[in-house]
Amino acid sequence: MIKRILIVCIASTMLLSCNKTFEKAMKSDDPQFVLKTADKLYEEGKWRYATDLYKKVAPDFAGKKEAEKIYLNSAYANYNDGQETLAAKQFKNFYIQFRNSPQAEEALYMSAYSYYKGSPQYNLDQTNTYEAIKELQGFIDTYPSSPKVKEANQLINELRLKLEKKAFEIAKTYYTTLKYKAATVNFANFIDDFPDSKYREEAYIYLLRAKAELALKSVFSKKDLRLKDAKTTYRIFIKTYPNTQYLKEAQNWLEKIEEEQIVHTEQMKKVEEYKNN
Repeated sequence: MIKRILIVCIASTMLLSCNKTFEKAMKSDDPQFVLKTADKLYEEGKWRYATDLYKKVAPDFAGKKEAEKIYLNSAYANYNDGQETLAAKQFKNFYIQFRNSPQAEEALYMSAYSYYKGSPQYNLDQTNTYEAIKELQGFIDTYPSSPKVKEANQLINELRLKLEKKAFEIAKTYYTTLKYKAATVNFANFIDDFPDSKYREEAYIYLLRAKAELALKSVFSKKDLRLKDAKTTYRIFIKTYPNTQYLKEAQNWLEKIEEEQIVHTEQMKKVEEYKNN
């Protein structure tokens, strides 16, 4: 208990000291002192204090040799503080402003990597994921001989798998909520967009399910065309995956489609006969 209290007291003292140092620098009109304090807080991992001071002092060193370090440290501070999107933009701005810097390649990569780190789980908004892929590819195109190219390609593959998973789950959601038309569109797009996906075979059976359900439940005027479309999907599926694990289910759907075609053909004949009488 005493040890815990002692630790709390030490931490409180350090925080108070840090606050005083920060406040003193924020009130100072001496750019060198402010920069020195910002660097000290940066080295101590006091990221938010450091970024505030770098922001304050940056105009004083614009165009000077210290400017590169200020920009880069500020970006890293935000990155380490979990502000990945902000850091990504800062790293990119560093690359644009200091393209001849020895750290330009590092900054461009970190811009892309920050977006990668800010990429959320597949079921959330994927804006950062798309941005990360774009920036990683941009890095590869700009520095094709960089030792980071291999890692950048690996990250792109990882991010694409996330987008693939999201697209597949969205299509599945349409199917499970009985929105068969939307499901057919999304599964068809998935098959086209991700030809090497591990979910592709499963996407095909879902596409067949959705098209069959849509056809079987269609209004009279649309049924004939949709039944034919579902039957075509079956043929393409079996041709693509002749030994599919879903073969029995696919054949069952075909039987239902063909049975409905027979019934619908008879109904169309009766309609024509009625029209002609």
